[in-house]
Amino acid sequence: MKQIGEFLKDRCRNNKGFTLIEIIAVLIILGIIAAVAISRGTGTDAAQLQAEVDTLKGHLRYAQYLAMNDVSSDATSPTKWGIIINGSSYTLIKDVNGTQPSPFNLPGESSAIHTSTISGAGTGTVLFDEWGSPSVTAVTFGGQTITITPETGFLP
Repeated sequence: MKQIGEFLKDRCRNNKGFTLIEIIAVLIILGIIAAVAISRGTGTDAAQLQAEVDTLKGHLRYAQYLAMNDVSSDATSPTKWGIIINGSSYTLIKDVNGTQPSPFNLPGESSAIHTSTISGAGTGTVLFDEWGSPSVTAVTFGGQTITITPETGFLP
């Protein structure tokens, strides 16, 4: 039977390889370096633009929903709901028979105007009739084109 000292001496001679602590330390350091490299390599501008475009799509769908469910509309005074885009902001409006459109609060916001962080995002007006059909089939916002299917008003 070996003595404890001999056992430890034999064990210390066989030092081929890494300990578990060394491997974990290297993996943690590599993870930190990768996180820093990825965060510096990707900008938030593209993600912010996509978020603003998705918000506008949601508001366009809301305007379409309001137009399709407006019971005050009739053949003599058709009511259209829509969005007016002016630079870096847009407004939800109700247009009765082509008169001066009146603004309404957007969902989840305290006013009718949504101010975007994208400067000079675009211009244009999209109106939906009682069938949900759009007045235009494409809107450009922040350099991205939002297509609206004619007749159905589908927003992909």
